[in-house]
Amino acid sequence: MSGVVNILIASVGGQGGLTLSRIIAEASVIQGLSVRTGETLGMAQRFGSVLSFVRVGERVLSPIFGRGEADYLLGLELVETLRAVGYLRNSGLAIAADEYKPPVSSSLRPAPAWSKDSVARALREVLGDRLHFIPARRLAVKAGSHRAINAVLLGVLNASAQLFTHRVVEEAISRVLHGKAVEISVKAYYEGFNLYKESVGEGCRGG
Repeated sequence: MSGVVNILIASVGGQGGLTLSRIIAEASVIQGLSVRTGETLGMAQRFGSVLSFVRVGERVLSPIFGRGEADYLLGLELVETLRAVGYLRNSGLAIAADEYKPPVSSSLRPAPAWSKDSVARALREVLGDRLHFIPARRLAVKAGSHRAINAVLLGVLNASAQLFTHRVVEEAISRVLHGKAVEISVKAYYEGFNLYKESVGEGCRGG
């Protein structure tokens, strides 16, 4: 690959956003790429906002990038995805799970502003065809656990960005996770990958 790919993961604490960044970083190392990661945490253990920055390329010097510089936004929760859209570059792609778990701070806002439908509508209005809504929970449950939503998004990301071979992703998952979670997450990864391949389809990488 040439250049650097900037990936932002937006989630709430407990969803597996940090785990997803670790898997991507591990896959980058196995693939022989340079990678840097960084996080901003807001009560991550109490369902607060979590932003994980991942930069992958041939030579990466710093872990954090600015607003308008993300090539990919992976949103594990709708409100957090909407909050993070300013980081996405004009040519970037947002991959959003259809999960609605308003973070702690949302209790301070009027309820209509944070309804699932209104947030989804706002995302569509802002991003247009740069947005892919993913039925991530359904696919994760199909793979074995709703907790594998992050792996579903990883599959969609890799189908689009073509960063890693399947073998590399499987190895990275096995290094970061343990026990039954490995098998479930690998299945969830393929669910996401195949969904993107079937719906968008061209040039997806195997191996």
